[in-house]
Amino acid sequence: MSNSILLLFFLSLFFISSTTYSINTTHKCSVQQTQALLHFKQNLSSINDALFEYDSTCKYWLGSGYNPIMMNWNTGIDCCEWSGVTCDPSTGDVIGLDLSCGMVKGTIHPNSTLFHLPRLQRLNLAYNSFTHSQLPPAIDMLSNSLTHLNISSCGFTGQVPTYISHLHKLVSLDLSWNGNGKLNLEPHVFINLLQNLTVMKELSLSEVNISAVLPSNLNISSSSLKLLNLGSTGLQGNLPRNIFTLQTLETLDLSYNRLTGHIPSEVQLLPNLVSLDLSGNGIDFEPHIFRSLLVNSTFLRDLWLREVNIGIVLSTYLNISSSLRILDLSNTSLQGKLPDNILNLKYLEILDLSENNILSGPFPKVNTSTSIPLRMLVLSGCGLNGSLPKSFGNLRYLEFLYLSDNKLSGTLPSSLFTLPSLDSIILDNNMFQGNMPLELFSLQSLKYLYLSNNQLSGQIGVLDNGSDLQTFQRLTNLTHLDLSYNNFRGDWELDALLSSLTNLQVLTLSQSGISVTTSNANHFVNPEFKVISLASCSLKVFPVSIRTMTNLRYLNLANNDIQGHIPDWIGEIGKIQLFVLDLSNNSITGTIPNVYEDWSELEGFVLNGNQLQGKVPTSLYKCQKLKIIDLGNNQLSDTFPDWLGDLPKLQALVLRSNNFHGGIVTSSKVKFPFPSLRVIDLSHNGFVGQLPTEYFQNFNAMKKVVKSNTKPEYLSTGSIYYSITIVMKGVEQHVPRILVKLTIVDLSNNKFKGEIPYILGNLNSLKELNLSHNSLIGQIPHALGNISEIESLDLSWNQLTGEIPQSLADLTFLGSLNLSQNHLEGHIPQRKQFNTFDNYSFGGNPKLCGLPLTKKCSEHPHVLQLEGDRYEEESGFTWKVVVMGYGCGALLGMVLGYIMLSTGRPKWFNAIADVADHMILNRQNKRR
Repeated sequence: MSNSILLLFFLSLFFISSTTYSINTTHKCSVQQTQALLHFKQNLSSINDALFEYDSTCKYWLGSGYNPIMMNWNTGIDCCEWSGVTCDPSTGDVIGLDLSCGMVKGTIHPNSTLFHLPRLQRLNLAYNSFTHSQLPPAIDMLSNSLTHLNISSCGFTGQVPTYISHLHKLVSLDLSWNGNGKLNLEPHVFINLLQNLTVMKELSLSEVNISAVLPSNLNISSSSLKLLNLGSTGLQGNLPRNIFTLQTLETLDLSYNRLTGHIPSEVQLLPNLVSLDLSGNGIDFEPHIFRSLLVNSTFLRDLWLREVNIGIVLSTYLNISSSLRILDLSNTSLQGKLPDNILNLKYLEILDLSENNILSGPFPKVNTSTSIPLRMLVLSGCGLNGSLPKSFGNLRYLEFLYLSDNKLSGTLPSSLFTLPSLDSIILDNNMFQGNMPLELFSLQSLKYLYLSNNQLSGQIGVLDNGSDLQTFQRLTNLTHLDLSYNNFRGDWELDALLSSLTNLQVLTLSQSGISVTTSNANHFVNPEFKVISLASCSLKVFPVSIRTMTNLRYLNLANNDIQGHIPDWIGEIGKIQLFVLDLSNNSITGTIPNVYEDWSELEGFVLNGNQLQGKVPTSLYKCQKLKIIDLGNNQLSDTFPDWLGDLPKLQALVLRSNNFHGGIVTSSKVKFPFPSLRVIDLSHNGFVGQLPTEYFQNFNAMKKVVKSNTKPEYLSTGSIYYSITIVMKGVEQHVPRILVKLTIVDLSNNKFKGEIPYILGNLNSLKELNLSHNSLIGQIPHALGNISEIESLDLSWNQLTGEIPQSLADLTFLGSLNLSQNHLEGHIPQRKQFNTFDNYSFGGNPKLCGLPLTKKCSEHPHVLQLEGDRYEEESGFTWKVVVMGYGCGALLGMVLGYIMLSTGRPKWFNAIADVADHMILNRQNKRR
């Protein structure tokens, strides 16, 4: 017994000593690897901006903020203790480096000491700023150790080295989200990756530019692949069928490529499939396979099929796998009524059925008996009608609600604003009525509130003065507020609003019914302010508050009563992101200030309807991204600014109702002027000379007919729409949203002379042509009948002669025509569109006859037309025939005369005879 105890005692001593020895012999980081890491750090720095773009992303995906991870990297601490560094305790070698979300920026050079870590297994640099860095070929030095590589969202550019496929031990490779396709992967390198990396489990290449046509059979050597992300990589061709035979596959993302074909039936046989994203491809999903996938995929949690053609009629009850967490079927041609159970699925957190505008019926029911996990609900553009249910309050976990562009009506249910986690309420472009519920003004979680384009009303204020509970002062987390185009009442003091809502970045009150004043006493404002739109808000002065909005993207102060000069500090706003400046319809005087170089991103410059004088500032030339220039209805005095023709993206130019003068000639410095122009309005000025034929030849954007879709497409930047004031069909109109297919040429009320150039007939997408109130002569070109899309044509108050071309009668979309007050003659065409016009279209032409005029035409009207250098008869008989007859002798002339007389057309014969006599006399005179 004692021997056993003694043996146990010695064994215990041995174990303790062995453990102590093991602890005491843990190796520290070597000097060489410490120096390698410090040299790597020398080329980098920390981003000290706590609001850096990745901050929210890191919190969402990693659960941690964006922190300066390299702060404790110094020689006073063993490198194995540094943040983000992992060592092998038995050797001290660095085996892991995780700098993700580490607020690191700089450049990784080809000779970086980062690759002098011989046993490095895991390298994660995700969510940092290594802008313009390239993945060095030296990464091949880690081929015997590296198992995990993640450089996603780092700003890497250039070519992925061919050596990437030599990293044969890679289990996980993530090169995604680097600079919108600026990181390139050669197709043969991509194929080698799939064939050589036999132990690969996760491959993510989203937004890496591959641009390859996929083979019908994609050879993937790994038998353990779980994640394959090839979204937005420029892949083309038919969907490779064998991808759907990878039995280990859990996540497949092929979204936003140019893939075609049908989704094979094998998709429903992937036993471990958890996430599938096929959005944004030209592929079809057979309805029976789609339904089977929803029912039979046991583990399927995320299904993204945005813009995939499914085209099924939804039944009243949709049978869906109970495990589904995310379902995106937006823009998939769904039809029918939304199923009653769609909001009551057991695990569903995100539902997006938006842009299926052939859906119909009321808002789906919300189950009142169970807890519903739904966090995001997107039903925008679905054609929904009726009111929102009071049972909305049962969606207790709802954070994001998007119901814009529907036909929803009634009052807003108060239960909606009692949801404790509600972050975003997007209800714009509906028909909601009534007052705002009081519960709204206590919703502390609210950040986004979009209620524009409804019929909401009632008194609302900014500050809580004790008597009015409907105030926004309490919503301190609010970042986006849009109440525009409603019927509210209230007087808001801008400085008080900005002082209370210090997180506000977007404020849109245009035509909301709210009046805005400012004492210009408080200059403090959130530096992250992006949008301020206060059109029709009774403003009297420029708000000084906007001066510090250096990140402003959109400023709209139109339709107010602002007086005085444009402030000299206007160039200080939006130094990085100013896209649109709209100061139209005020009482602004003085000259247009020079545009600063910081406005290089400017796309819309609108100063219409003021009292501005002077010239168009040539500094606008620096704004090479300009799409809209509207300086109409001012007192500008200048010649035509031909240098604007060198703005490559300019789509609308409005200079109407000013004092512009002189001829319009093309600049010798601009080879192809105005290549993108779709709207040009130079009316009501003093331009002289010939019409600018050279410009018409280069209006290429007006030669391309935009296909009409079911949903109208507008000229915009993101959610910001451009507006202009133009004359359409003779009436001045403010266009708040410019349709992409809108094309207008208006040169009316000037002093142009000469003939209408036939080249205008090449502008086949033109919607409106107005050349009225000039001094144009000659005939209406037959080529105008080629403008097949034209809806309005005004050539009135000129000195045009000849007959109306028959080709104009074939313009099927022509709804407005004015040819009055000219010297036109002959018979008005009597078919198609011309039968819909009244006297107004043709009055003031004494020699015109036929309906709709009261003047009747003679039985045998003169039908010869002068066009170019030739006289052409309506039946096809031409003067060339007469000349041929004369040249062939008297016999043929007699035959022709007999034909004319026998067909009852003596006037034709007389006309021919007169010309023949004239030609004979000329010939005789020449012989003399």
